[in-house]
Amino acid sequence: MIISWRPRAADDFETLITRSSTGHIAHASRDKSLVETRIQQLVRFDQLGRKTRRVGVRELHIENTPYVVVSRRLGEEILILRIFSNGSAIQAR
Repeated sequence: MIISWRPRAADDFETLITRSSTGHIAHASRDKSLVETRIQQLVRFDQLGRKTRRVGVRELHIENTPYVVVSRRLGEEILILRIFSNGSAIQAR
């Protein structure tokens, strides 16, 4: 199983971490690491997170951070669709 990112999700992540680093670089670095680690866990545990109303789409809340990763499994691929901060900073489409 592989992880791939929609360009918009990668942009979300970069934007959120950049905003976070303006407050405190150590926190931003920790948050980035936590998000990346949890996303990698999806390779082995693709059912992490909760189901959404959209078929096949899951939301993974990253503990100790304000972030939520939205993903979908497509065959042998986990596609990262979006990343949100507190569920509202960046709207899903």
